Amino acid sequence: MNRFALLRAVGLNLLLLSLFWAQAPQRQPNFHAPPPKPTSAYEEPLTGYEVAVLTAEFIVNLERGLTEAFQKPISTASAGEVQLAGKHPAWAHAALKELKSRGAIPPRFSAGKPMPRYQVGQMLALYVQRLDAQMRAQIGAPIGKTRFQTQPTIKLGRDHPAYRSLQYLAQGGWVNAGSPLYQQPTQPVRGKELPDMLRDVAQRILERYRDEPHLR
Repeated sequence: MNRFALLRAVGLNLLLLSLFWAQAPQRQPNFHAPPPKPTSAYEEPLTGYEVAVLTAEFIVNLERGLTEAFQKPISTASAGEVQLAGKHPAWAHAALKELKSRGAIPPRFSAGKPMPRYQVGQMLALYVQRLDAQMRAQIGAPIGKTRFQTQPTIKLGRDHPAYRSLQYLAQGGWVNAGSPLYQQPTQPVRGKELPDMLRDVAQRILERYRDEPHLR
């Protein structure tokens, strides 16, 4: 499987997940489907542009699914046209605009270089804070847990610019405590890791705002 096929496969998987919410809003989605068989492409680092494409597609489908599931308009995109600074490949333009409209492009974005995990953490933290605020505005206070006592060790110095972002994700359980995001944050994110982080975000937003008696 080459890099393009990897992106298509992951994107389709995330799209199907969002469609499932729209079709069955009262059911608990199954987040435990078996992962795809390992291939060399899943072990390869992702560039910032590739992360942007996958994350933007996920965000658009997630918000569409949440809108259908909760029957409320859930959108974190700002109004008005978004302009990009600098030169970027045409295939990444739409994704970058989606992220920029949500204030989710991290500082010192790696663009065409392998993206360190902590930058993915910054991107997710920026987006999740905006999404959580939108959910509160449309639906009300969260029903489920919002903070967790057991915290993973974040292997970054407290003065690192990404430390607070990773701390926010950890405290809210937005990304699983066993994620390499916390364990090796300065290493490049790999193809097999990003879908897990995005899936964690989707699962947590549902757990926070949908009444699930077994999680009380």
